[in-house]
Amino acid sequence: MSPVRALLAQFLSFGIISSSTGTFFYPNAQSSLIEHILVDTHGAHSSGFANAITPCLNYVSGPQTLGRETAAQWLRVAFHDFVTANVTEGTGGIDASIGFETLREENSGSAMNDSLGFFRPYVSSKISMADLIALSVSMSVGNCGGHQIPVRGGRIDATEGGISGVPAPDTDLETTLEYFSRAGFNAVDSIGLTACGHTMGSVHHGGFPTVVGPEAVTSNNTAGGIHFDSTVDVFDPLVVHEYLNGTGNQGGPLVTSFNVSSRSDLRLYESDNNVTMISLAAQGSGFLQTCAFLLQRMIETVPRSVVLSDVINPMAVKPINATLDIITGELVFTGFIRTLSSSSSDALTSIELTIPGENPTVLSPEASPGTSVFGVASFFPFSLPVSDPTTFYAFTVGVDGLEHTYPVQAHGFVVPSLTFIVSTNTSSVVNLTVAILAPTYKWDPSSRSTPIVTIKAPVGQMGTLGPAIKVIDNIPVTHAGLTAGYNLWEGTLDIGTLVTGPLEVALLGSNEKEVDVAFF
Repeated sequence: MSPVRALLAQFLSFGIISSSTGTFFYPNAQSSLIEHILVDTHGAHSSGFANAITPCLNYVSGPQTLGRETAAQWLRVAFHDFVTANVTEGTGGIDASIGFETLREENSGSAMNDSLGFFRPYVSSKISMADLIALSVSMSVGNCGGHQIPVRGGRIDATEGGISGVPAPDTDLETTLEYFSRAGFNAVDSIGLTACGHTMGSVHHGGFPTVVGPEAVTSNNTAGGIHFDSTVDVFDPLVVHEYLNGTGNQGGPLVTSFNVSSRSDLRLYESDNNVTMISLAAQGSGFLQTCAFLLQRMIETVPRSVVLSDVINPMAVKPINATLDIITGELVFTGFIRTLSSSSSDALTSIELTIPGENPTVLSPEASPGTSVFGVASFFPFSLPVSDPTTFYAFTVGVDGLEHTYPVQAHGFVVPSLTFIVSTNTSSVVNLTVAILAPTYKWDPSSRSTPIVTIKAPVGQMGTLGPAIKVIDNIPVTHAGLTAGYNLWEGTLDIGTLVTGPLEVALLGSNEKEVDVAFF
């Protein structure tokens, strides 16, 4: 099996793509795709993203005997990406520049490339590597006992490494606080963020031999990891209590290291005579809210030029992979409606879907639900013939007596069943078909006679595991006949390299704005 065929097989198993990923996204493509990863974590139609941190002790990149933990790695990657920000100059922060910085001594250990390698197949034209780094923090905390951290999209990936300046075990206190201050965090914030980040995970002899001695290496802990607290896989305040009480792991190796110069956490915690740590301990469960606040600030520290989206919240009723298609010469509307319920006993047994000119269709759920920290997801499949695309401007979903209306446009679309990728060992070739309503149906009087199609493909780039997005405009297409009231146009394009994740095919209108977007 070629590398890309293997990668595509991985996408299929993760549920990232089927034959395609929807042409109608709600409220928009970026929010819909990020919400899918955040909410569809386990069971039916899972994105597969949360598999890496399920259970929270899991290490997705190697054997459990290494003693590593993916959830903790994700927190470390985000911190290292963030802390080199300069908020005064408006540079750095969560921008995935960490991908170019993994050879720096300050970023030693396997966490960076472990994590970026896992995120890589999810990067697309609509979800940046930087957004995935931020999302991974929310999911690590929210799925492992902490509060759910709000997620926004819109981060832009850096094209090169940023400045240096990540606190290391042997960094002196003054320099450590300077690094935090440059990134917008004062001394109290710095102590809190460090304690929050170190409530999960370990320090390993394999990556930090000047912090953890060789005696930590055993047959069941071959990387020689020592935990920060006694609940290494739970996001909780125990790290604070064990530090203050001198119990359990006493705050971890960066407090207790045999090497006094490597006790960076101890220097930081003691810098205000433990006032902040005592305050965190007194908060009880409020510690989780404090951490959520600080970690949200961290992942929303971005370059000044970046405008983040609104918070992406789970949708109680959401069309999934909703798309028009042409199947055996007929126009059909296919996809799923996902509903969220607090428990399986509250899950819906039927809903209604109505398209213009037709009576409501009663939908039944698939037998297998999805599950997540947000509840139980039921998936209602549909495949309905569309008799008159000129009137198909929206569809309505009836749930518990309430109607939810979603806009569509049937003027033109990428045909999922006639669009696919063929890959060799060195390149990916896209075979695409788009459909435009024939002149007897009014689409856009000023539209060009030949449709405008663009492709945005995630591809590898030198120096980082983070993909770049290769944009190819004006894909040549030729007329391929009239079917179901649509003129079909076909095109074939060799990307020139292997794609690393979901590839966008977009049909543009006469104003060169996207009429339809699909991922393959």
